[in-house]
Amino acid sequence: MRLYELFAVISSASAFTALSVGRSSSALQSTIVTGPGGKPASSADEDLRLTLQIIMDHESRSTTVSKEQFISQMKEAEQVADEVVDVSIPYDAAAKLAYEASDKSMKYADFKVKYEENAVLEVKAKRPVDLSIPYDAAARVAYEASDKSVDFADFKVQYEEKAVAEVKAKQPAAAAKPVAKAAEATTSVDLSIPYDAAAKLAYEKSDKSMDFSAYQKVYYDETVAMVASKKAVDLSIPYDAAAQLAFMKSDRTTPFADFKEQYLAQAVAEVKAKSS
Repeated sequence: MRLYELFAVISSASAFTALSVGRSSSALQSTIVTGPGGKPASSADEDLRLTLQIIMDHESRSTTVSKEQFISQMKEAEQVADEVVDVSIPYDAAAKLAYEASDKSMKYADFKVKYEENAVLEVKAKRPVDLSIPYDAAARVAYEASDKSVDFADFKVQYEEKAVAEVKAKQPAAAAKPVAKAAEATTSVDLSIPYDAAAKLAYEKSDKSMDFSAYQKVYYDETVAMVASKKAVDLSIPYDAAAQLAFMKSDRTTPFADFKEQYLAQAVAEVKAKSS
């Protein structure tokens, strides 16, 4: 009900004015204790003033919110519900973790640049070793064993032409007897590359300070060691990198295992609080 309507009703009822209704007026007046000193209002103006005071006192004690306040509160609640909790691991978490474990003799920005450069170099260095034998290895071995009077390109052309001619020459003759043809057909020309062609090629390029058998053993040992050392580099970020980073920044009064458990519990609690 609007205030002016309430004022009209109360003022028309003369809530606090003295009653003068015959014989019972004195008895009713003694029960009214809302006026000053427990007495009824002495006039219509005082009655209106006291009524207004009661209404204002009630208004100040009321917990009811206005429409505008309710809309504002609902918008604030929606904003809190729409907030997204970021629990992602920053891309440079590994660099930060390494920096916290270092002596911090330089600024983090410079440290991160060097860290990433070293990481790239390690990745490049750990690429698989190519131990495949080139298709022209036999020609190269033959060229190294020759007097090298011509360059390799010309030598390879001549070498391949001679190889093709030898293959053709090994084919069965057309006028031969059927039995002879069958026997010759069973004999194939071996054009396979020997398994130690790479070792022979490397030996030909060396100073030949040792015999080939000893060189071959050293060559194989070095190749195996090289392959074993070229394992892939693990640059993945551990799942608890954020906890480790926070532990490095803490006073480290507790072991990391206990710290991580508390850290994860707090993170879960924060996520739940943000999503409720």
